[in-house]
Amino acid sequence: MRKYIGKNVYEASVERIDYIFKNFKHIYVSFSGGKDSGVMLNLVIDYIRKNCPDRRVGVMILDNEANYTLSLEFMHRILDKNLDILDVYWNCLPITLPCTVSSYEIDWQCWGENDKKRWIRPMPKQDYVVNINNNKYDFFRENMGYQEFWDKFGDWYGKGEETACLIGIRTHESLNRWRAIMNEDKETHGGHMWTKKNFGNVYNCYPIYDWRTEDIWIGNDRFEWDYNRLYDIFWKAGLSIYKMRVASPFMSESKSSLNLYRVIDPTVWATLCARVNGANFVATYGKQISYSSFKLPPGHTWKSFVKFLLDTLPKEAAENFKSRFIQSFKYWGRVGRGLPQKTINELKEAGIEFKLNGNTAHGNKDKERVVIQSFPDHLDMLSCHNSDLASWKRFAITILKNDHTCKYLGLAPTKEQMIRQKHIQNKYSKI
Repeated sequence: MRKYIGKNVYEASVERIDYIFKNFKHIYVSFSGGKDSGVMLNLVIDYIRKNCPDRRVGVMILDNEANYTLSLEFMHRILDKNLDILDVYWNCLPITLPCTVSSYEIDWQCWGENDKKRWIRPMPKQDYVVNINNNKYDFFRENMGYQEFWDKFGDWYGKGEETACLIGIRTHESLNRWRAIMNEDKETHGGHMWTKKNFGNVYNCYPIYDWRTEDIWIGNDRFEWDYNRLYDIFWKAGLSIYKMRVASPFMSESKSSLNLYRVIDPTVWATLCARVNGANFVATYGKQISYSSFKLPPGHTWKSFVKFLLDTLPKEAAENFKSRFIQSFKYWGRVGRGLPQKTINELKEAGIEFKLNGNTAHGNKDKERVVIQSFPDHLDMLSCHNSDLASWKRFAITILKNDHTCKYLGLAPTKEQMIRQKHIQNKYSKI
């Protein structure tokens, strides 16, 4: 439920930043060059200039090779202008990233030495760039996953002491982000819901979590903040302000806008297609697939269609999906998920077989856990929002999306995936 506190989002975010600066010795901002992280960085810069000009903060960037030229120009512009208060860590390291544009490349490695001739763009030369030749991190291993790097960087930066990582994500952008921030089953700092203990003594902090998209652009205009001029091009191209994204083009959240590279940055586009398998195909056909209205091929149930899709995939991709689906089977069959009573009633009316496994242990503890041991083919008959519910249709859409991490199913990494990641790390550790 939305609560109004008698102040605007700007005032509230400044208060949160003030709390962070008064309670954390080590502070850094996660910066991607997008509109949200740009506002986050501008807010921090303004706060330091006004309240503590002798204070310095870190800026952490994970450069994945595939960036618009205008994004890079904006990032260098705002950083170079404020180097007197910013300690910049622009990371161009061989890190493994998820890839949802191909069934043949579940992951891909940016800035790999073996792929030097195929890099999407040349290595940046600024003094604050960290690459394999000047690596300063004792925790880094070649080909480590981006999430592991993210976690361990914060611990390294804070030297094991309490550290705040400021992240410009907003609940208005997606349901998943709303869940991440509003989840009551998490460890916070000082009881503030906009904080979350992440790794070691590092807390993720979301000072602009309640900003709407409109607020971002009002803030840029009102305070005359510098921003990524790529968004001007997006606007001229006819994109809604709610559809403009600057992120890794190979991740599920942004691959729908992959085709924009072709028009906006053709030089980058040419190298990008040569770099990652499936980029051109998804850019051409990705928008034509409406997963919500997808119809089964004749003669198939959703269950049989899932089995058909798995049989058509490369072995590695198929085994990955199978292990993730088994994880979902076990979760729903043994633990279950807390659901509203209305949803439970509709499941009964639809004839879906399930058991109740007591109330949830977090939140208001007013939701009963629903255990489903035999997944329904689909749940289209439910009138309520059923994105949390498992069905064979959700499995099929997960495959069609090339969602190798199974974010669409709301799953965390499996033990097997962690082992696989360590195997890959060991494989490439001596290269």
